[in-house]
Amino acid sequence: MRTRTKVIIGASTVVVIGVLAVASIKYQRKKTVTVQTQRVERLDLTARVSASGKIETTRKVEVSASISGKVVQLAVQEGQFVTKGQLLLQIDPTPTQATVAQLQASIRSAKANLALVEANLTQAKVESERQQALMERGVTSVEVAQRTKASYEVEVARRNAAREDIARLEATLKNAQHDLTKVNILADMDGLVTKLNIHEGENAFVGTFNNPGTVLMTISDLSHMEAWVEVDETDVVDVRVGYRAEVMVDAYPDTVFHGVVDRIGNSPLAPQAGSGDRQSINFQVVIRLTDAIPNVRPGLSCVADVITGRRTKALAIPIQALTVRTPPKKGADSLAVAAAEESSNSLKRRSREHEGVFIIKNGKATFRHVLTGLTGERRFEVLSGLREGEEVIVSPFEALRTLKDGDLVKVETKKKEEKKSS
Repeated sequence: MRTRTKVIIGASTVVVIGVLAVASIKYQRKKTVTVQTQRVERLDLTARVSASGKIETTRKVEVSASISGKVVQLAVQEGQFVTKGQLLLQIDPTPTQATVAQLQASIRSAKANLALVEANLTQAKVESERQQALMERGVTSVEVAQRTKASYEVEVARRNAAREDIARLEATLKNAQHDLTKVNILADMDGLVTKLNIHEGENAFVGTFNNPGTVLMTISDLSHMEAWVEVDETDVVDVRVGYRAEVMVDAYPDTVFHGVVDRIGNSPLAPQAGSGDRQSINFQVVIRLTDAIPNVRPGLSCVADVITGRRTKALAIPIQALTVRTPPKKGADSLAVAAAEESSNSLKRRSREHEGVFIIKNGKATFRHVLTGLTGERRFEVLSGLREGEEVIVSPFEALRTLKDGDLVKVETKKKEEKKSS
């Protein structure tokens, strides 16, 4: 009976162990996460800052009127090329010509009056000298001599006033003659008439403090063009004057035009109306194009990629492989750690988080802290923490998001085979 009992107990133990082993295997299979991996390799990386905007001219002149009046002649059309000094339009010169003629007549009248005053002055001087001589001989009284002297001094003052009046009229005439030259508006530079806002018969107005003047037309120099793009505040700190850029114009989707960052705005652009309460802060970056754009027009939409860094044969990992984890506290109870993490604020939590990747070691996911550098289009540069040839987990995203250090994983065979064949 004792031997039989031992045999039964031993058999029962084997059965229990087998059942537990089978259950454990099934449980492990159930908990095993299927993942995909990629190899850490050396690649050439390029960091870019992308922004959208429009094409503008390096130099343009907005032509406005210097005097108000009706446009009686329009000598150019929109899209026409003009040269410096060429007549653009003429404003009705009649009022200004009348003013000039009136001032010229006034000057002639003032000069005639001056001649009369000078004649009276000569007569008054002679009379004053004669009365002074008679007074010295006692023939006339002192009062008469003083009266004639005062009359002479009055005529001297009248002569000076007449001369000043002529000088004033001549200055006014000079200004009117200058205004007369403004009726013919000439081109200040060579360029293309890119905008025409006036027609013959319409009135042009001179701007005032509260009322801007009429912009008659815009002349643009299309030999040198710029791309004016709006860069987000998070990216503008990486942009420097002199950085090279690649510009894609919507009108030429298959062509890349090269340029250089010429200017970076120091103040943010004014937000657009109706953009909502939470408005993005953008800064204007001007890229001087070094390539010519065929049939270019100011205002063409464009997208620019400013190259902020390059790395040759840098150790790189896919962007999706990088994740963040909070390292566990040694010797602390897991529930206590979780409660502490839940109660801490986001700033403290971020300060404890480490960037890293998951590698596979002995069939388990192992978190590896890495230090990253330059950010390329699809990959991060790895400065430390990984070696070339190591495999990192890259997907699926849901599994990678919840994956923990020590979780059982297996590599999806199909993906590995596809990678080998590619």
